[in-house]
This record gives sequence, structure tokens and C-alpha cells, in this order.
Amino acid sequence: MRIPKKERIFSMCALLAATVIIRTGGVRAENTPYQKGVLKGQVLDQSTENPLEAASIMIEGTSLGTAADNQGRYQIDAVPPGVYNVRFLMIGYETRVVNNVVINPGRSTLQTILLKPTVLETEGVTVTAGFFHDAKDAVVSNRSMDFEEIRLDVGSVEDIQRVIQALPAVVSAGDQENEIIVRGGMYGENLFVMDNIEIPNPNHFGYQGAGGGPVNMINNYFVRQVDFFAGAFPARYGDKASSVLDISLREGDRKRRTGHAYLGMSGAGMMIEGPIAGGRGSYLLSGRKSFLDLIISSTGLTAVPKYYNLQGKAVYDIGLRDRIMLNGIYGNDRIHIEEGQDESAYDRGADDVVSISHQYAAGATWRHLYGEKGYSKITLSQTLNYWNQDVTQSGGKKYLNISTEMERAIKAEWTYQPSKRLEFNFGGHYKSIPFDLDIHADPDTTFIFDYPKHPYWIIGVKQAYPAYDLKNRTVTSKSALFGQVRWHPASRLTALFGLRTDYFGYTGKRALDPRIGLSYALSGRSNLNLACGRHSQSPAIVYITSHPDNRDLDYKRTDQVVCGVEHLFREDIRGTVEVFYKDYSGVPVSTSDLTADPFDYSDGRMANEGRGFAKGVEIFLQKKMSRKYHYTASYSYSVSRGRDPRNGSCYDWDFDYRHVFTIMGGVGWDLREKAWYQKLKRNLLFQITSWMLPFADQVEVALRWRYLGGRPYTERTYMPQHRSWITDPSTPLNGSRYPAYHRLDLRLDQRHMFNGWNLVMYFDIINIYGRENIWSYSYSGDGTKKRILQYQVFPVGGLSIEF
Repeated sequence: MRIPKKERIFSMCALLAATVIIRTGGVRAENTPYQKGVLKGQVLDQSTENPLEAASIMIEGTSLGTAADNQGRYQIDAVPPGVYNVRFLMIGYETRVVNNVVINPGRSTLQTILLKPTVLETEGVTVTAGFFHDAKDAVVSNRSMDFEEIRLDVGSVEDIQRVIQALPAVVSAGDQENEIIVRGGMYGENLFVMDNIEIPNPNHFGYQGAGGGPVNMINNYFVRQVDFFAGAFPARYGDKASSVLDISLREGDRKRRTGHAYLGMSGAGMMIEGPIAGGRGSYLLSGRKSFLDLIISSTGLTAVPKYYNLQGKAVYDIGLRDRIMLNGIYGNDRIHIEEGQDESAYDRGADDVVSISHQYAAGATWRHLYGEKGYSKITLSQTLNYWNQDVTQSGGKKYLNISTEMERAIKAEWTYQPSKRLEFNFGGHYKSIPFDLDIHADPDTTFIFDYPKHPYWIIGVKQAYPAYDLKNRTVTSKSALFGQVRWHPASRLTALFGLRTDYFGYTGKRALDPRIGLSYALSGRSNLNLACGRHSQSPAIVYITSHPDNRDLDYKRTDQVVCGVEHLFREDIRGTVEVFYKDYSGVPVSTSDLTADPFDYSDGRMANEGRGFAKGVEIFLQKKMSRKYHYTASYSYSVSRGRDPRNGSCYDWDFDYRHVFTIMGGVGWDLREKAWYQKLKRNLLFQITSWMLPFADQVEVALRWRYLGGRPYTERTYMPQHRSWITDPSTPLNGSRYPAYHRLDLRLDQRHMFNGWNLVMYFDIINIYGRENIWSYSYSGDGTKKRILQYQVFPVGGLSIEF
């Protein structure tokens, strides 16, 4: 959604006022020496999650280092504040460098690292992962990111899903939402996993049957690592057709209580963390609430989203081999849009909209280590999504939707590694799925008007549509089993074989998905990779319940092949080239779309008649932050086409952008040792105005430019005798394209260090040159057609106080 100009001004004024108060309150700390910081954490085997005793940890650019103890834990004291690269080494494992590790004065920085075993050293080939880390079982199309990469991403406003949208395989449906669309795919095809808990939709104002929304609920300060699979993912993931976003959360501090407060466009909030039971465990707790509605209440504008969320995590070590993890997240949302109330509201024939929703996910995981050979994880979880939508359309017609969808799940997984050349992984889940849907739409009529003589006089009826009522309260189930084997038949070759089966109780349908991945090490720095397999997805609850006949809906399926080569040019620079082919079958479509009649009535019935394909090539080059700068450059060319169910001809699918190009880069400075800066920061005027200047103890300036080819759409035809727009049978589906999309974003990050606390600020300008990118068109009953624009020039700011 677009934020009105008044709201943008008020939010920036609030940010400025808070900054002035905080900055002037910290003046006395400017002249005192900085306290030292602490780096600590744990080093684990990526395959077995066993601690790696004697792993070496070195802070580059210093003489500081240590070795991990028998629990893989380490601690380096008296680290001067700054930003470092930290190197982790262990014989028999890939060397890994973690970049952009921030050490704050008087605080602890936590780094839990998983090292990947290697068998290449037997041939005298030295293997290094460098600054790059691949997710477990990843063969192709994988990207891993840590907290700092997410926080510093330009134009994403610290939203995890918007960060993912900048990758070459991913496009967005528009600036107003964070839905992840992968390789010509569709809404709702991405699987979200948070600490082994599958979450249907982790967003405020999330869309029913999809995976996107305007604002992601997950607190970035909880995140340890994000693994994204853009296709051909391993068998332990399933029931999604395109991709996986697996989010691993960090532990809290096990020795001292710390926290931070933050303020930004996503809301204002606070987080605390600390030890449990004398350090045998830890906790993280946070709360966040939107605040724009409080700031602008005096302006008369009320069409502003109101929401809040709570999140928590607790970890407790029962013994040396057993650990319990508790996770929970809750979000509550509300918005009321009245006709003419908001200048940026979209004209979709609705005069009044009230939307209320809430959602949560909670779970407990027990992890047990089996010696040095493997581990098991058993997770109990429950998720819920609730929607309450009341829409009054033009003419007083009502649409009501009160829906609840819940999942109660037990999930178990075992990993066993008899040797470094062989690993077995198997498991499954069972989900009890209660749902309660109550959806109503008033009857409607397409009239015949006396055009052109009396264009507003009704002289007849073209088509009458009955009321739509859906009431369905049922408990159904889903279950899945999977198994996979990772095998190194030769030192340079890695093979991954997997098989997965899913069952949906409501439809009685079953899916069987074989998958295979191969990776050949051309050298210690280059790999040739191939993966293929089937990925099946059950129909959404809102689809299978929309008509009794939909009990026959089958799984949607994608058969994928991905081949690529990757090369580590330097420890901090890696490039990949991948080609892919993705075949779609059994896509659910409305039966009204199977006919050429533009006035056909949709009574909710659907059929697995959709077919199509996507193919393309993706090029990605990335330099991680080192030597004070970083950059990424990516280009993808793809074609995604479907079969027109009306006549069998081919047409471009909705997200067939063809060309996607992204370039991003940033430069950082540490100004603390500069004499001129030390003198400048004692100036009161500078302390008040520095939020808009590129000066701080640590500063980064970054840019991102993104280009997408014009998105396809179907041109509508206005029929004045009916005062309505239709899709004419002679009009090709998606035969037109919107103008190409492009925008430039600028971000300034500042870190001000004080003794015992820090102030972190960012200022982001989205679409800095004001490109008028078209999201869609609105079609009015009087025959006019208006553009709906995406974000224009949009300044966003935020700050965080770490204490």
C-alpha cells in the first residue's frame, strides 16, 4: 500500500525528535574511552550438529583468537569495538569466514557457526567456503544470509521477504506486498519454516491462500541465518511447488541481560534477552506496535494499518546431548478504509472496507544428539490464521469473510552419518487441520442500459448472479514421509537421492516426489551442480472448500531441472550461472475460466486444468563486505507460459517479466580514529543534525537499482451498454504489458557507540528518482481507466538503541 505524504512527513519528524533526545542525552559518553566487547558462540558440525571441540576462531586484523571447548563453545574477551571478519577453522571441514561481525563496547556478540565436512583433503585439494555458506543439503539455487546482511539491505525496510525479492530467481508482485514469486511461479508457492515450525503466512494482513502481505512479522534481531532455496530443493521440504525460506533463530545471551528498543516504519518496539537457570539456557522476548495511527490521529486520516506483534524464544539444555527449544510469534492487524478517505486508496469498486486479522505460530522442539554420528529433532507446533473482512461494494452489495485455519502438527526427523562419505536423513509429519470458513457475497446483476440515448437508464438484464454462501467447518489432516541419502562415491562427487510422499485427507489424494542432486568439484573453488525432481503442492483450504465438487482437486505439480556452475574467485567473491526448466501441471483454475463467455458465473468450482512451463538462465555475482565495500550484480532471462484453458493456445503467464537485472553495492567507513571526526562529534549542532549526514562512528552508504521487464496483463474491453469491463473472447490472455519497472534506492546506515549502549540509525529513500511504476489499472463503471502506481519517492527511517 502507498503511504500518504502527510504520514511520511509525520513519521520522519517523529524519528528526528527521538534522535535529538537520544543523541543529546549521550553527549558525556563521547569523551570517554570505549569499553571492550566480547565475541562468543558455538561451533557445530553442519551434518550432525555435534559440537566441534578444538575448532579455531580468529578475528582477522587482530592477534585475538581462541579454540572451542568440548561443547564447541568459545569466548574471546577484550575485543576492541569495530566491524571484523572472523575465521573458523577445523581439520576435515571447510574453512569459513563470517564477515561484518559487529563488536559493540561493553556488549557480547553471539555467533553460532556450522562447519561443513569435506572429503576432498584426501586428494590434497584444499577446500574453502570463504565468506559463503550453503545450506545443509543444498545442491543448486541456494542463498544463505545472516542478520547483518538482512538489516543492511537497501530498499527492503528490514523485511526478510523483501530482501529475498532482490535475488535473481525471485520477482515481486508489486512494491505494496512482499510475496515471493519464483521462476515464473504463482502466489503461495513458497514454504516458510522458522526453527523447524512450518508457518502458513508470517505477515501482518496476510493474504488467504498465499504467503505474502505488506509487513513481515518476524523480528530481524532474532535471526541467526536465512536459507533460501529457489528450486529443486531437498526431500525434507515439501507441499510447495517453487521455493523454501528456512529461518534459523539465534539464542539469547546466556551470561547477561541485554536489550534494545527500536523505531521505524514497521513500528516501535523493544526486545530483551538473557540467561535461564544460571546459563543452561536463554530467552529472547520482543514486542512491536505500529505507531503511525497515533501520530496522525489529529489529521483526520484513519485509513492507516494498525497492528502489533509479539515474539519469543527460549532454549534450555537438559544435558550435554539434549536441548529443548520453545518458539512463539503472534500478530494482530486492523484497517478501515472508507470511500474518499484516503487519497491513495485503490479504486476497486469498494466504498467501505474493514479488515481484521490475527495469526500465531507456537511450538516446542526436542533435539537429541546420538554420539558423534547424528541427531534427531521432534517438534510439536500449532499455527492459526484468522480473517474477518467486511466489504461494502458499489451499490451497497456486501462481501463478508470470517475464516479460521489452524494446523496442529507433530514433526520428527533423524539424521545418521556412519562416515563422512555417507549420511541418511529421514522423517515425516502429521497435521490435524481444523478450519471454519463463513463467506458470503450478495447477489449481483449485469444490467442493460439505454446506450447511447439514456446511458444511465436500465432497460433490461443481461445476467443475474445468485448470492454466494459458503459455510464449512471441518477437521481434516495432512501427512508426509521422506527419506534421503547423501553419498560421496568419489572424493569430488556428492550425490543426494531423496523420495517424499504427501497425503491430504480432505481430498484423499497422494503425491510421490522423487528428487536427485549431483555436485562435482572441478577444483577446491569450482563446482558443477545438477538437480531435478518433482515438487507437489496441495490446494489451499479456501480453494477446496469453495464448492463441494472441489473435493476432487489433486496436487499441483512442478517437475524441475536445474544445472549450474559456481566459482569462488576469491574468498569474498563468488559467481554462479544456472539454467532451469520448470514444468507445471494440475494447476487449479476456476471452471468459469474454461469458457469464452465473459459473463460466465463463478460458483467456486475449480479444476486441475492449468498447465504451463518456465525456463531461463540466471547469472549472479556477489562480493561480501570486506576491504570496506561489497556488491552484487545479477541478471536473469526467463520465459514462463501457460495454456489458455479457453482454447488451448499458449500465453505469457502473469509474472513473465523476461528480463530482470539488479545491481547493489555499499561502502563502509570507521571514523572513530579520525581526529576531525572526534572534534566534530563534540559539536551540539552536529549531534542534532547528524542523522541526515553521512558521519558516525561507523557509516555505510549503499545503492540498489533494479529493472524488470514489463509484466503481462489482459486488456479489458468497455461495454457501455452494460456499464462494465469484460475480457473479450477475441482478446489474447496477457497480450499486453505494463511499462518496464525500475527504481533506484539509497540507504545510509549509522552506528554511534557509547559506553554500554549503542545507537543504530538508518535512512532509506525508495525510488529516489520518482519513477512512476504501474502496479495495475482500475476500471470504473463510467468507462474511465486509471493507473495504480507503486511506490514513488518514499523516505523511510529507523533507529535502534542497544543496551
